[in-house]
Amino acid sequence: MKNLTLLLFFIIVNPVLAMKVDPDPRTIISFMDKSLPPELDILRVTTDVSSNNRLIFQVKTKGERMCGDNSDYLLLEILHEKTYLLLIPLDKEKESAVLIYKSLLQSENPIWSNISQQFKKYTHPLSFSAKHILRGAEFSIPLEWINFGTHFSFDAYTVQASMQGDMLQIIKIYDQARKGRQEARQFSAITLLNKICSPKSNNQRL
Repeated sequence: MKNLTLLLFFIIVNPVLAMKVDPDPRTIISFMDKSLPPELDILRVTTDVSSNNRLIFQVKTKGERMCGDNSDYLLLEILHEKTYLLLIPLDKEKESAVLIYKSLLQSENPIWSNISQQFKKYTHPLSFSAKHILRGAEFSIPLEWINFGTHFSFDAYTVQASMQGDMLQIIKIYDQARKGRQEARQFSAITLLNKICSPKSNNQRL
């Protein structure tokens, strides 16, 4: 009887434990933080590939900001040989053109572990874009920009940032999608793309 009780306990508990990890590299489910205003609290990040060969990231927050601090941004971090930061203002009344910066350091130095790090404006002939969506933002990068021979990972943040000339400095980090978790498993870019293109359940689609 004791062994049966233990077996039932593990059957019930194991699915709950499994929900606390991120086994699917296509999606980040973020913990809710009641201490943050809704527009600063990231709920999830999802990925997909569009019909015109673009990699799409949707970053969803718990709420929206129509006005307020102009130095607050929703930020997508891409670790791909270097660290790339794509930003869009949290204030939806501001222009939604994407701002792109690149670290000169290797990708082992994400902004979460080195908040004083500065980033330089990144210009590339291929088009990157961002737009506001309901409770969040959508970032888009061309597939031809990706080096499929290297690793690729991503994360999202709400931050306070300062721009001076072509340099960006992160002043404060409010929330991180992967906050409280171990470092994300590194996947090769081609593995990630294959997983994104594989069939998803309805609740995983954008």
